Amino acid sequence: MNLEELERLYQEQAYTVAAIELETYLEEHPTEAAAWYLMGKCRLEIAKSEEERDEMVTAYETAYEAFSKTLEYDPLHIQARVHRAYMGANVLTDKSAATLEDCQLILDQGDEELMTKALLYRFQVWVLLNETEKALADMHRNLEIYQSLYHDDLPQLNVARFQCYTRIGDVYYHNDNKPTALDYYRQAFHCTVYNNRTLSTLHFALEMADYDFAAEMLHIASTSGEQEEEDMLKILLEVKALLDQGVRHLALAREFCWGTIDYWHQFYGEDEAEGTLEQISTGKRFIALYPEESYFYHFTGTALFNIGSFSESLPYYEKAMAIRPYPSTIIRWYYAHYKTHGQFPESWPNIDYPIAYDWYSAGVVCNELMQDEEDAEVREFMGGLKKYLYQKAYALYYPYWYENTGSSYAGHPHHFAMCCNNYGITLFELGAYEDAVLIHSVGYNMSPFWEQLESRADAFHQLGKYAEAVGDRQMILSTFLSSLPLVYYVSIHERIIEDLTALERYDEALALYNKILSEYEEWISNDMEELEEEEQEIIIYNIDRIKTGRAFIKTGSQDDLHERIQALEKHLEEKPDDSDAYFNLMYLYYDNAQYEHCIGAVNNRISIGGIPKLPLVSQMKIYYFRGKAALKLGRYEAAIQDMLQTLDIMSRGDESDNSPNNRCGVYAFLAEAYLGLQDYDNALSYANQCVQTYKDMNWSWDAESSAFYYSLALAQEGKGDLAACKKTIDRILEKDPGFQPALNKKAAMKNSSGLFSFLRKKKD
Repeated sequence: MNLEELERLYQEQAYTVAAIELETYLEEHPTEAAAWYLMGKCRLEIAKSEEERDEMVTAYETAYEAFSKTLEYDPLHIQARVHRAYMGANVLTDKSAATLEDCQLILDQGDEELMTKALLYRFQVWVLLNETEKALADMHRNLEIYQSLYHDDLPQLNVARFQCYTRIGDVYYHNDNKPTALDYYRQAFHCTVYNNRTLSTLHFALEMADYDFAAEMLHIASTSGEQEEEDMLKILLEVKALLDQGVRHLALAREFCWGTIDYWHQFYGEDEAEGTLEQISTGKRFIALYPEESYFYHFTGTALFNIGSFSESLPYYEKAMAIRPYPSTIIRWYYAHYKTHGQFPESWPNIDYPIAYDWYSAGVVCNELMQDEEDAEVREFMGGLKKYLYQKAYALYYPYWYENTGSSYAGHPHHFAMCCNNYGITLFELGAYEDAVLIHSVGYNMSPFWEQLESRADAFHQLGKYAEAVGDRQMILSTFLSSLPLVYYVSIHERIIEDLTALERYDEALALYNKILSEYEEWISNDMEELEEEEQEIIIYNIDRIKTGRAFIKTGSQDDLHERIQALEKHLEEKPDDSDAYFNLMYLYYDNAQYEHCIGAVNNRISIGGIPKLPLVSQMKIYYFRGKAALKLGRYEAAIQDMLQTLDIMSRGDESDNSPNNRCGVYAFLAEAYLGLQDYDNALSYANQCVQTYKDMNWSWDAESSAFYYSLALAQEGKGDLAACKKTIDRILEKDPGFQPALNKKAAMKNSSGLFSFLRKKKD
């Protein structure tokens, strides 16, 4: 094998195979530095995966020797020197002299990024050699280099600073200079508040009686959700013991109360009533001690809020709001006010509060309250506050990650990503789809997870960007399949098929349709039995949606329309009450000129019920298509009733439902239906409404214009106004010379008097 092929084995993580092949290669090329370097990297990776210590040490030693051989044949091979320095500092402690030499040579190169590694490795050697001053000097120099290296990347700079300050603090701690150590730990914490040293530093701060610093860390430990329950209980009990012993410290007491909320039963008991009284008692005790701190009023009110005593909780929240509200105070006060007085406050305070996660958490509380609220109008009203809470969190997260400003309290990337997902969903609910796409994109780039793509795909779909929606969902299936719940696996297929159909990518849609239905028969139907009943129902619903969606997947075959109708009729044999199947058959029967069947499908859909719960556009289509089918069958009164019903539903909709285009289409059919009944006044009225709509909207002439102008001409003829009729016919042919009905009418009028023309029309 050549070196390129061996490198490919390394890239494929076939380290053992590559190392064996390299031994053969090096027998033929014993002085090739690149081959020795590749051998060193392979051995290093093998060492990291060894479970037996002796084998691990042997692998590290052979890796070290390989890097040494690399430097023997190419002394300027800087990466080999970096690897060797790393091993000398972290693994093979008898290589101090060589490691110090390697580090100095790396430093002499002047590459800032490599210099930081060399200084770290040399720091570790100095610590082992008890050269404290030299170790501290190297870490302080590293701080200076990081400031230059990451001057335009605050998150990366803060992580680097955290590591440096922590290491400096460790040196002082192990040299028994605890006050100085704690000072550096404090600096480290403020650089990166979400870190892996929080609990140990928190215990140390309590030991040193630095309660301000301890309270800051306790807040992060309590809210980050990243600490083990056992560890959190231990630290909270330690704080409780201090408070019980008489330690007076407002912030520490506040964070103790804040922390106990997630461990309610451990601190307040299993019985809800007794536990609520205990929480209220604790809150009142701290109110008496610290009447100027709003959180204790919030804490006491929340005990009552959580058991549904909203009127009793409200005075506590109002007191907290008057002093200094927290984000979670705002939402509970807002909802308690509604529950007490039957209406929401006119506004909420726009406060400055620095911790992004607490804003995000308040948004989550708001969302939970909305989900539990049965009144749809109340849920809709609360949407504005939910948006405000998430937006406040986003406004703290975004500058830290993208504008190089802010504090590390916004420095948790996954928290930011979750905030983006919830904020994006909220914007979606409010109809701000473009903003939702932007927010979801920011969140996905920060911390990729499939829910973010699914939410963004929903927004893309609403914007009519079906290709982008398909792309996001295909990415979910290709990248996140192992973590995707079965219920979403099925629903995502259903949505992709829907959007592929909208894009007229019918071959792809049909292939996915056949794939998912085959999988449903082969394994999904069995696997779903392990799920909760609600999730099983969702999967069945989506499978049914996929089957009924076959209505719109065109194949291009000669019998395409018949095949699609047949597919839905077969599905109805299994699910005779599937409302979607009847709804979709309504379209297909109409397109296939099966107007009686179309009316029957609509009647079946109406008999199933639930029409008022459908989106208005779907309600409109039900009566609109039945009316069109009745018109085709000459059932003019039935057609008129359905078209008037369509207009009534339309009038209750928004601008998209009640658009001039939609109204004009219904007016045209009403004009045609009234003509059929020889009700020429109404026919003229609705035809003229079409004409006026086109004028108002400044629309150009199209095929629809020819049709409703022709209805206008016939109504004019029916009223006996032959001059107006002739003028309208001439206008149609001027705009649309090939419109056959107008050509026929012009010929008929030319060959006979207007009266006989009218009578012949009636006879026909």
